[in-house]
Amino acid sequence: MFNAPIPGQSLTTEPRNNPWENPAEMSEVGDVIKYYVNKLADDEVMDDLAAVLDQGIPVKTLVLGMTRVGVMNGLHTVDAGILAAPAIHAFIRAAVTEMGITVKDDSEDLDKKLAEKEKARFLALTTKYMQQGIPEDEGTAFLEEISEGFSEDDMPEEDMVEEEEVMDPQEAPMGLMAKGV
Repeated sequence: MFNAPIPGQSLTTEPRNNPWENPAEMSEVGDVIKYYVNKLADDEVMDDLAAVLDQGIPVKTLVLGMTRVGVMNGLHTVDAGILAAPAIHAFIRAAVTEMGITVKDDSEDLDKKLAEKEKARFLALTTKYMQQGIPEDEGTAFLEEISEGFSEDDMPEEDMVEEEEVMDPQEAPMGLMAKGV
């Protein structure tokens, strides 16, 4: 429980005491790729990685962890690891796919998540607009038609835009500290 370093303790140790505080062994992207490909070409290593990836761990997570450990151990620079990551990713993916294992590249699809969020926002704003008692015309009919195209089941509940609460002026905070509210 009390094994954590105290604040400022790292400032009292000798500089260049850790591997990441010294110049990296490799700074060229090609050298970093060769290092990881040679390490991953071992059948025993690839069998273990395939078993982990078969459990649903994304390849991106594995590659990110490998390159971070490489930086921490002083093997290569951060930027060389970032630039080598796509080649390492492709190598692992090809090797594991050749073994007959289907892998996930990434843990989340950001484009899909953004599209779902935009749909939810559109539905919420359209519903709020329609509830204001606007007289029906071609425009409102068109908005209703578009809204019906989106399924409510597809929309996550927490991303829906909620109506803003209007504060009653009599309930407004009073006093010196309430000026910023």
